[in-house]
Amino acid sequence: MAYLFAGQHREVSKRFLVVHGWGSSAAYISSLAGGLASTGAEVVVLDLPGHGHSSGRRLNIRMAVDAIVEAERRFGPFDGAVGHSFGGASLVLAAGGIMPDAGQFNPGRLAVIGAPSRIEWLFDGFSDVVGLSESMRRNLVRHAETVAGAALSEFDGVPIAQRLCKPLLVVHAEDDKEVDAEHARRYATVPSARIHWANGHGHRRIISAPEVIGVVAAFLTDVQGEDSRNSAA
Repeated sequence: MAYLFAGQHREVSKRFLVVHGWGSSAAYISSLAGGLASTGAEVVVLDLPGHGHSSGRRLNIRMAVDAIVEAERRFGPFDGAVGHSFGGASLVLAAGGIMPDAGQFNPGRLAVIGAPSRIEWLFDGFSDVVGLSESMRRNLVRHAETVAGAALSEFDGVPIAQRLCKPLLVVHAEDDKEVDAEHARRYATVPSARIHWANGHGHRRIISAPEVIGVVAAFLTDVQGEDSRNSAA
């Protein structure tokens, strides 16, 4: 399922894609979509497979990448894209084109909010919580790599961003208890990236915070001023 947000009585200037996080939906990030549409942009918001009003009962990152690439084919091209959490990571991986036969997403600009920059931490954390042995963890990783069609080491947004050289905005809160702020700090080595700290908003409130919506809108529309003053590389 995809939804279209468009500013009223204004000529459409740009087109953006918005992608929600794991266990979320387009409805949950509608404030962000509405804020982007208020700039005069046309905004497409996805319900990823198994989420919101989309069909299915499961989702993995390969399915998310496929959905993003298909959204560009059907509704694009996009001047920019923004994703929250799992959606942000999926956008970066889709732009990197690391999965064979999945195609490659090609927005003008990318913004990620509260998003992981590498995937190994999920497997490490899950294995520790449920007490998997090292051999079982390796089997889990091997299965994930088979599904994705790429090695887990390639699921790293930093080298992808360095290679793409696209303008990248990384928004994170140091009080995020679900995705550690170190994921955002890793992007400091990317020349085309800017990091904006939205402290106090945690992992979930951050997506609807007016401050964050304003920063993302200014970045995606390439407006200078408050965006650059409040962002730190």
